[in-house]
Parts: sequence; C-alpha cells; structure tokens
Amino acid sequence: MIKNNSKVIGEYKSVILNLEKKKIKGRLFITKDGISFERKIGILSKKFEPEFFIKIESISIIKKEGYFDILITQKEDNQVVTLTIDTPVETNEIIENINTLVNENKKRYVDKKQSEIDERMNQINYSTYIYDTIFKTWTFVSLLFDLINETMKYNWDRVDEMMNEFDELSSTLNNNKINLQDDTKKIKTAIKSRDSITIINSIKSTMDSLGEILYGQIPYKEWKEFTPTVKPVWQNLQFFYLFTVAIFQADYFDKLGKKEERDRVQANVLKYIPIINNHFSDNLFDNSKYSTKTFRETENTIKQLISETEEKIEKLLKDSLKQVSLLV
Repeated sequence: MIKNNSKVIGEYKSVILNLEKKKIKGRLFITKDGISFERKIGILSKKFEPEFFIKIESISIIKKEGYFDILITQKEDNQVVTLTIDTPVETNEIIENINTLVNENKKRYVDKKQSEIDERMNQINYSTYIYDTIFKTWTFVSLLFDLINETMKYNWDRVDEMMNEFDELSSTLNNNKINLQDDTKKIKTAIKSRDSITIINSIKSTMDSLGEILYGQIPYKEWKEFTPTVKPVWQNLQFFYLFTVAIFQADYFDKLGKKEERDRVQANVLKYIPIINNHFSDNLFDNSKYSTKTFRETENTIKQLISETEEKIEKLLKDSLKQVSLLV
C-alpha cells in the first residue's frame, strides 16, 4: 500500500501480476518505500484495491526474463513474484528504477551500520579515556602521599628514587591532557631544597590543581559536545578524585598512628563509596562490606579497600581496551 507521503517514482497502468499461479491485471507503483500493485475491482469499475506490496529492503534479486517479464525474489521466503509489463521500454525502466532504489537502500544500510560502529567506537574510546584517567590519577595521588610520607621521615634517598616514577606518571597524565607541568616543576624544585614544609605545600597545591582540572570540562575539545550513553562520564571523576584523596589520606594518617584524623577521613571514604557506586555502570563496591564498624573492628581495612579499588579500576580499563581491540 502506498503511503500518503510517499513520492511516486513510476506508475504503470497495464501490468499483470503472476503470484501463486494466479494472474491478476492491475497497475504498478514504484516509490522509495517499495513496489505496490493494485488490482482493478470488476470489469467496468474504475476503482482499484491493494493486492500486493513489497518493501525495497525485502528484495533480494530482481531480473528481466525475455522482453516483458520481471522476476522479483523476496528475502524472507525466497518467494518469486513475476510482473508482466506492457512494453519492453517500461520493463527496462522498471528494472532500472527498482535497482536504483535497491542500491540506495543498500548504501543507507551500510552507512547506518558504519555510523553505528563509529558511534560504538566513540563510546568505547570515551570510556577508555575516562578509565585511563581514573587509573592514572589514582596512581599519581598514591605516589604523592608516598612522597609526603618519605619527606616526613627525611628519607631523601627514597624521595630521590621516586622521582623517575614521578616524572613518568606526570608525563602519562599530560598525555591524557591533564597538564600539571608547572605544579610538578614546583615539587621537584622544592625537593631539591630539602625543606619538608615547602615540599608538602607544593604537593598539596598540585593535588588542588588536579582536582580543579577534573572538576572542569573534559580536556579533549572533540568530546565536549559528545553525549556518552554509558557510565562513568567525565563529570563523575570529581567524585572519584575526592574518594581517592580521602582514602590515601586515611592510609597516611593510619601509618602515622593518628587515629582521630584517620577516623575523620574514613568517614569521608564511607560517604563517597555509595556516590561512586551510583555513577559507575557496575557497582564498584559492596556497600555492606565497608562501614564504620568494619573500619573500627577490622585491621588493615583501608589497605584492603585500596587494593580492591586498584584491582577493579585496572580491570575496567583492561576490559575497555579489549573492547576497542575487538572493534578495530
């Protein structure tokens, strides 16, 4: 049946439809939607009613047989429909029109599939960038707290040894367009001074700068207008960063034996866990596993949570990279 908004590409008034051993005389319409055949009602009547319709995308084969017959094979059931046309000129014209529509439909299908693949690739690349940034941020903050710890112990040999890893992590963050070059230069200059207060202040300033970057817009301009359909998104990184800083603060105070400060920061860790769970596609943490009671009664709970978090975000990153490799 012809849709009201379908533009008629061709109309042919004297056509015989051969279908299921029946020959029906009527008229044929070709539109972008498909091929429609209408049979005449009665001998003297000028009225027609729909008899047959096939969508363009349902056509698998169309070919000419002799001068007047057109054979159309349908994809669904391989049913062959024969149309007998009044003149060879119209036969050729119908074949050409239908082939054009079939080829256009194939191109639309291919373009649509490619568009879907491109969209899927963009989504995966976006997620991979987010997970990669999360993992690198987590590792970098962990190192900063280790630097503070070794500085407080005046263990300068160990601090100097950590500089290679510090440079490497700073560089990987910069590769993600997380630019902390000015801040990291200040830390390196401060370390050369061997002044613990200057070093710690420069580290705190760097963590503030990192937080501001993660709180702002995504650094890649091509993703600023991108609408992700999966979690997490860039805006969720600020919550994960707050959790990251809190958990390593808690670990740092635990190492120093400052229980009051540790307990205060652990409360923030517990506050951020359900927030993070809500902003990730899969819950990272079992809410019932970590509580004020477990932190109070179970030893090394913070270290267990750090280890568990690191394993999970590393797995999320690996899974996302695997998806990229499957689409490439």
